[in-house]
Amino acid sequence: MMFSEAFFARLGSDIDESTLPIRAEQIRARLRSYPMMIISQLLLAPLLMMLMWSHVSHTVLLAWGVAVAVGHGIEVTGFLLHQHATGTVEQCRIWRARFILYTFMVACTWGSVGVLMFVPGDLAYQALLICVLMGMAAGAVTINPVYPLTLYIYLICLLSPMLFNMLLIADGTHLVLASMMAMFLVFVLKSGSDLSRTFELSLQRSFDNALLVKSLGEEKLRAEQANLMKSKFFAAASHDLRQPMHALTLFVDVLKNRPHDEQSTQLVRQIEQSADVMGEMFDALLDLSKLDAGVVQPNNECFSVLPMLERLRDEFDWLARDKGLRLLMANCPGDVYTDQVLLERVLRNLISNAIRYTEQGSVAVMCDRVTDGLRISVKDSGIGIAPDQIKHIFEEYYQVGNPQRDRRRGLGLGLSIVSRLERLLGYQMEVESTLGLGSCFTFTVPKLPANTRVD
Repeated sequence: MMFSEAFFARLGSDIDESTLPIRAEQIRARLRSYPMMIISQLLLAPLLMMLMWSHVSHTVLLAWGVAVAVGHGIEVTGFLLHQHATGTVEQCRIWRARFILYTFMVACTWGSVGVLMFVPGDLAYQALLICVLMGMAAGAVTINPVYPLTLYIYLICLLSPMLFNMLLIADGTHLVLASMMAMFLVFVLKSGSDLSRTFELSLQRSFDNALLVKSLGEEKLRAEQANLMKSKFFAAASHDLRQPMHALTLFVDVLKNRPHDEQSTQLVRQIEQSADVMGEMFDALLDLSKLDAGVVQPNNECFSVLPMLERLRDEFDWLARDKGLRLLMANCPGDVYTDQVLLERVLRNLISNAIRYTEQGSVAVMCDRVTDGLRISVKDSGIGIAPDQIKHIFEEYYQVGNPQRDRRRGLGLGLSIVSRLERLLGYQMEVESTLGLGSCFTFTVPKLPANTRVD
């Protein structure tokens, strides 16, 4: 089949910078199939010559065998020398020209079998040649659907000589065989076209997905950097930001100690409550920002946990009694090895959270000595947590039992801070809860490692 130079030029025009990734991958896929195709055809050639040895001129067979070897030798040489040259538009266009040349040369050599090895009057050998050629055509479609132009050239050049030879005989049997070969040629051309289109579409989607993943990664990185910058700003400015809140608290204390009528006293009390809530929220936000910014680093030391628990009992006992609750604090003798300030913050947030969500009963802090250190539990008889909510309670701003977002009950940052401190200190928080019966938060504080010197 003849193609004009203009047609070849037009076929190569789809390789440019915009289509280079897909075209280059198609060419690389075509190159990856080369070794199998060449080896299979080089093995098939001598077997076919042996079958035809007694029916076809030896000179013709040997000449054909040399032509097959030379053609595949040229392919192998080009493959070995330039198999990695697929990175630019020009290199891909050169490979397209090589594919056309190699395919046309090899297909014509194998297609000539339909003329050179055609045994007149022997339908069995003719059928054998038809099977060989159709098998090679089917193999080309299934093995190499990646570069459609060369596939079309190969199929047409491979089957056309045999097809025309049978049409020239023009008896009933050969006309039927020619019709069957023509239908087979149309079928494999259509199948090759569909497979090529599917392969190209899969490549396009693969590259689109890769670009999308890259874009999402860049957007995620920018968002993380923006969040980190925000956290660093709040962490760096925490002192300056807390000063107005501290001043407001002092002003409220001064105002509260002055004489007022009953209405003004109630108003001052409401202002004090609002300032306390706002201060707690502000402290939680700044603590969260410090942890996210990475400016908080643990300073591990060996210390007794008992004085810390006594301080926390004195701090929260009045709050528990004010709600009619009992605050139970176990006796925890022995030392632990961790950051004392950060551990106290973990316990303070857990106890405060337990009291906030408990309306009757008790909040208990329990300790157990285990092999790894001290196992501490904060247990309450509060509202409990539904199983499907447990995985969310450490998320920012998530609050159980506060759908109205009552700010007097905080921002929902206490357990978020606990989660960050837990990761920072290397604890493993365990949560057990039954809806309506209460919750228990448990973690293990490590003891001083053996053979560790504490200065």
